[in-house]
Amino acid sequence: MNFTSFIGQAQTAIDGKGRTSFPREFRRQLLGTDGNEFVVTRGPDQTLRFFTVPEYEKFMADLDCRSDRRQADLVRRGLHPTVVELDGQNRILLPKALLEYAGLKGEVLYVQASGKTLELWNPERFNAKYGLQTSEDIAAFDAAFYGESLTEGGDVNR
Repeated sequence: MNFTSFIGQAQTAIDGKGRTSFPREFRRQLLGTDGNEFVVTRGPDQTLRFFTVPEYEKFMADLDCRSDRRQADLVRRGLHPTVVELDGQNRILLPKALLEYAGLKGEVLYVQASGKTLELWNPERFNAKYGLQTSEDIAAFDAAFYGESLTEGGDVNR
């Protein structure tokens, strides 16, 4: 299958050195042109962003096109990009500073973003924000799924 976007979610462990397996579900969605090198940056909501190199270059080009130069510079300075590579056991090494920023200890949840980009979340933080834990959360999801307006108090992005 030739995917132009990642699809799915997967949770993996992080070892004491900061290594985590790159999930098989996403490895299967990589194209030969995506390579074995990736870029990991800070993301919004204390997440990390995982980009294929072409997707990172596209992101940076989009950032360069923003009319608000101050905003673009703020994002550029805050990214702290790091190139990571899949090792022989399909693991990536996440830098300590990025692990601390995202509050990642023990486990990481990989979540599809746009294109060949993933968000790396602290699983508890993700479930608290998007876990559909109450009937109101489920009703808000259902309404959003069908394109209905969300009522006050039913927003899953609390």
